[in-house]
Amino acid sequence: IILLASTTLLHAKPLINWHDDTTSYTDYDVEYFEEKSDHPLTFQQIRSQNFQLINNNFTFGYNTNNFWFRLRVFNDSNTSKDIYLELTEIIHKHLNLYIISSDNTVKFEKNGLSVPVDQRQIKVSNPTFLIQFDPFEEKELYIKLNTIYGVFGAIHLKTPEHFHDTNHFKENLYMFYYGAVLTLVLYNLFIFFYLKEIIYLYYVSYVSIFIIWSANYKGILLPYTSMATYDQLQISIPVFFSLLILFSQAVLQTRKYFIYFNYWLNVFIVILMISLVWMLIDLHSGFTFMNMIASPLLPFLLVVAFWALYKGHNIAKIYLFALSIYLISMAILSQMALGVIPYSLLTSNAPIIGSFFEIILLSLLLAYRINILREEKIKTQNILLEHKANEEIRLTKMVNDKTDELNILNKRLEIELQEKMKLEQVLLHEVATDSLTGILNRRAFFKDCVKEMNTAKRYRYDLSLIIIDIDYFKDINDKYGHLNGDIVLIDVVKTIKSTIRSTDIFGRIGGEEFAVLMPQTNLDNATQLAERIRKNIENSEIYLEDERVNVTASIGLSYLKTEDSIIQNILRRADEALFKAKKNGRNQLFNSDQL
Repeated sequence: IILLASTTLLHAKPLINWHDDTTSYTDYDVEYFEEKSDHPLTFQQIRSQNFQLINNNFTFGYNTNNFWFRLRVFNDSNTSKDIYLELTEIIHKHLNLYIISSDNTVKFEKNGLSVPVDQRQIKVSNPTFLIQFDPFEEKELYIKLNTIYGVFGAIHLKTPEHFHDTNHFKENLYMFYYGAVLTLVLYNLFIFFYLKEIIYLYYVSYVSIFIIWSANYKGILLPYTSMATYDQLQISIPVFFSLLILFSQAVLQTRKYFIYFNYWLNVFIVILMISLVWMLIDLHSGFTFMNMIASPLLPFLLVVAFWALYKGHNIAKIYLFALSIYLISMAILSQMALGVIPYSLLTSNAPIIGSFFEIILLSLLLAYRINILREEKIKTQNILLEHKANEEIRLTKMVNDKTDELNILNKRLEIELQEKMKLEQVLLHEVATDSLTGILNRRAFFKDCVKEMNTAKRYRYDLSLIIIDIDYFKDINDKYGHLNGDIVLIDVVKTIKSTIRSTDIFGRIGGEEFAVLMPQTNLDNATQLAERIRKNIENSEIYLEDERVNVTASIGLSYLKTEDSIIQNILRRADEALFKAKKNGRNQLFNSDQL
């Protein structure tokens, strides 16, 4: 009996019970079967194969065979359910879903890189399917995938609400990551234009190409590209490795102090360029060759850095730390892709996480070079003073010449520091300000909102927020042109600024959408202020092409509640109120309590 029961359990198909309070399944068992690519089977033959039980987080290394996954989902509820089935990675070339209902009918859907995002049922980068369940209905799911890259990922089941929440959170993280990295790129690009030192151009180019690769790797570019473009962008990998070598040569001054290492680094660049050409001819074999080359490259750079540090090259400390973080993160990804270590969202995003710290440290390294120049200046001064004490007469002219050179260098450093401070101020202003209207942009507005909300919750005072949307703004653009549309936006901003208080936080959060956060303001006072804004916009005199344009706005209002933990809760309710105002004829004000 025990043997029979054990055999039954070993061959039982995984069943997921979906209850009313279930929001997601991200860790569970599925069955899988590996179908040889040179011996394809029909779907009916696949159903009769012996599947093996594994965790839904899978990795099979680089494998061109077809992989099948099987699971059953039961709607343990008396209400109908919509469930999203999501693959966490976008790298799968072909991804097919077979849904077998209780009446044995089969529904077939396609996804993966071979299907453009705008042709998918759920229009997101990650392959996602919508599965609908009747009350107490059970469905059997078969998932078939293959790829020319590493076979890894996870199969998640989520409610539509949970799916959109996690996607929104992921988008915010990527926005923060790319915003921070692009800020560093622009900062060092300005320094390059000022100092004309090639090392800053190497850094900017390296980081920029890496951004392109990471955005392609995580599917951020997928909605705007095709599968062919996705594949072609893989050539960015040998490019940014080559730029990393050039940057390393410049930082460690290998051409001057470590000629032997410099020679082999040049050899790596040549081989990487060969792999780039190879990838243009045959992506799969070229990609494999490039991975073979990249594997010894990073350890070799570590050896060079250790040697430079041993020889007293102080800047190698920061470089070594940054490279170690990057090497560890890339090694984690490589080993995960090869199937050596288990798949997880953390291991999949290891290069993104590691690169963030590496990019920051390399930027600090460039700033540290200024201190090194200053120390070299002090060292030169001490040498000159020592020589002056011993041979004052003979070296008087030399000391004067060197002093002049040092003064010039000192002025150059002072000017550089002043320019850096100016650049920092310009960058801070550009990052926080909407270029057209001069008010806070979306990122800066929400940053201030988070601070104000935390203060309000701490001291328990009122906080209200309104969202203002210009009615029929597209018609204005279509009729008068976008330049005149910009004039309308500027005039509306002036009207709002003249109406709100100096303590209110005002920002542009969309094309024709603005928001005002009102500290220490309850619902009644916020309603009065919002109504004044609406009337002032309606009564404003705006002339385009000698014709007065009647501009109105719809406004949604919400306020801080005790249960609110993030600013997005208030924003969501205000947005829903705005939608109600627009739906009810526009040029109206609705608050969240009226929903």
